[in-house]
Amino acid sequence: MANITISPTNPHERILSAKRITRIVFIGLLLDILSFTIILPLLPRSLEAYKAREGSDPTTLLGSALRWVGVLREWIVRNSHDGAAGLLSPSPSRFLQQGARADMVLLGGLLGSLYSLLQCVVAPVIGRAADRFGRRRTLMVCMGGNILWTGVWIFAGSFETFLAARIIAGLSEGNVQLSNTIIADVTDPQTRSHGMALVGIAFAVGFTLGPSIGAYFAQLSPDFLLAQAPSANVLEFAPFAMAAVFSLALLVVECGYLFVRLPETLHYVARSTSGGNARQKAAAAAAPAASSSPHALLRRLNYLHFAYLFFFSGMEYTLTFLTHDKFGFTNAQQGRLLGFIGIASTLIQGGYVRRVKRKSQGEPMPDGQKEPKAQARTRDKALVSQGMVGCAAGLFCIALCCIRTDQTKHGAASAAAQRWLWAGALGLALASATVVNCLNSLVSLVANTTGSSGCDIGRRLGDFRSAGQIGRALGPMFACSVYWLSGASTCYMVGSVAVLLVSLVFIATVPAVLAPSATPSSRALDAAGALENDAISKKHN
Repeated sequence: MANITISPTNPHERILSAKRITRIVFIGLLLDILSFTIILPLLPRSLEAYKAREGSDPTTLLGSALRWVGVLREWIVRNSHDGAAGLLSPSPSRFLQQGARADMVLLGGLLGSLYSLLQCVVAPVIGRAADRFGRRRTLMVCMGGNILWTGVWIFAGSFETFLAARIIAGLSEGNVQLSNTIIADVTDPQTRSHGMALVGIAFAVGFTLGPSIGAYFAQLSPDFLLAQAPSANVLEFAPFAMAAVFSLALLVVECGYLFVRLPETLHYVARSTSGGNARQKAAAAAAPAASSSPHALLRRLNYLHFAYLFFFSGMEYTLTFLTHDKFGFTNAQQGRLLGFIGIASTLIQGGYVRRVKRKSQGEPMPDGQKEPKAQARTRDKALVSQGMVGCAAGLFCIALCCIRTDQTKHGAASAAAQRWLWAGALGLALASATVVNCLNSLVSLVANTTGSSGCDIGRRLGDFRSAGQIGRALGPMFACSVYWLSGASTCYMVGSVAVLLVSLVFIATVPAVLAPSATPSSRALDAAGALENDAISKKHN
């Protein structure tokens, strides 16, 4: 089973094979996202648990880090009246004056930035490895790394061990990137948006169920494991170790499923079409002048991906720290909030995004009508724009929530303030359902116009993901620093304005990517495809 390959030659067989592979990728990615999101609601209280264990010991890494952050915080508070500090405000925020409690937010931001920084370094390597050694083999290596880091997490009794686990996780997480690459392999430009939408649905369902599962297993004790293995009494379990055990079980199931069911798709197009290279060369030669610089457009999309994720991921990362600080949310309450975002994202993805993408493919709607192709060409761009604007509105609502809370006595959260929080969560759900997966679809479609053989899609998507991961690496550090220095309301207001500006730049500078069926290049593809199908029919007759 280690070298599964596919070589469909009949067009009908190719369609069925593509659907089967897409379904396999969706199931595997769903298991991966469930495993990944289990830790999200647990991170603030995990850091608090490590702080209780070793935060007062200056010889430990965590103790020395907290001591350094505390010295910096005290210096800012002490010198703020002289204007020597307060980078964003003339006086230290109420949050900064809380003392050591505020330091955990900054530490959490640094930890999140480290993970994403490692991802931005490894994403191009994974993309190029997938192009050279194959998607399936590279994915299996990534799965091995995921299983390793989760196993280390179970026994992360110290902060140093937990940090080592997160480093392994950052270097080995390539499932999302490779899933996008595999879907790009087996779908044509007309159906690719539909395939990429399944990635968004996997994220939505994973973020719906994963945090709640993590909160549930966090309540369980791992003591029975020690009873089953007496020699294990020398090991120290991580906080919420049972959540890590369940995460590991999901990854093992995912790895076995993909190893048995997933075929190699690196040369899927070349194997399934006898004239694949000739068709792509003909398409490149016939490409219109307006699409003569796809490389520039790819770079622009990379920059915008970086800018958007810089602000979005930073604000998203501080959300659990915000609810922990302002509302005192428990693990279960954190799970419910993240689950609400996931459910809303799933409904938006399934009820709105997929319907819009179906229109963009010119497929019959339930009433038998079709969307005019002139309008359908802008659908991916429109969805990205709507998601970015929705994100800006959601961050603005959260900023209002923080302002309302700060205006109350002792900063206590009111019911009205919490309503703004849930409204903001709905805006984040809209962004999660639309922006990133539609950008992936745009990048894969633009990559088809570069005239390459199609075997470098992994590199293109790897570079695109790397740009986004740079934003994810720097975003949490930036957001947590603003939160730490100036408080939550300033942090989320800055994020709202920034995301709105990114959306305006995207709308103004990114042209609508034409579906190949509407361009001269696609007419060349259609003509070549017609000749190919005619030849196949004659052969069978």
